Amino acid sequence: MQAPIDIEHADKLPITNLKFQYQPSDLDILNDCNQYRIVVKFPDNYWLTVGKRPYFLSELHFRAPGENAVHGKRPRMSVQFVHFSPEGVFLIVEVPVVSGKENPLVKMIWENIPEPGKEKKVAGLKINPEDLLPADRTYYRFPGSLTTPICIEVAQWYVLKNPIEMSEAQIDEYTKRYHDVARPLQPLNGRPVFEPE
Repeated sequence: MQAPIDIEHADKLPITNLKFQYQPSDLDILNDCNQYRIVVKFPDNYWLTVGKRPYFLSELHFRAPGENAVHGKRPRMSVQFVHFSPEGVFLIVEVPVVSGKENPLVKMIWENIPEPGKEKKVAGLKINPEDLLPADRTYYRFPGSLTTPICIEVAQWYVLKNPIEMSEAQIDEYTKRYHDVARPLQPLNGRPVFEPE
């Protein structure tokens, strides 16, 4: 039950939509040179619900390339929203990134990236993580693991089908720092992959 995977088929199920209830938060950004990624942190009152169960948004971070593949193809980048439930279960929403228009929120984040290993809190500079979600939030869902050591299998993955855009310059700006850091694709091992009916 390791992640990431290559999604080649999904069974349709009457499953609950994700209800995002994010709010603007002061920018808190970490240049995580140990795990080769840029991380934006959030207080634990920015959350989403699946049915009636709340999941608290802990952080979002960027991957280049994106980790989960669809029909063998990984996106050039992705944004991963990491949530956890009061019971200690992780829920990760991965949003693929394609080249297109400049992304205003990404511009703000890139302009405030600290030196490697440093964290920067910018009081009064608000960001809303919902601005990094596509309008159409249909998804694939599967059980899996975290993709950094120790890769424990306590995660439910939601891979959105629709991407957000960043400009080519914004993608280049990120990959100058960190690139080719996605974990290798893992065997499906017969686990179910679902999508809403």
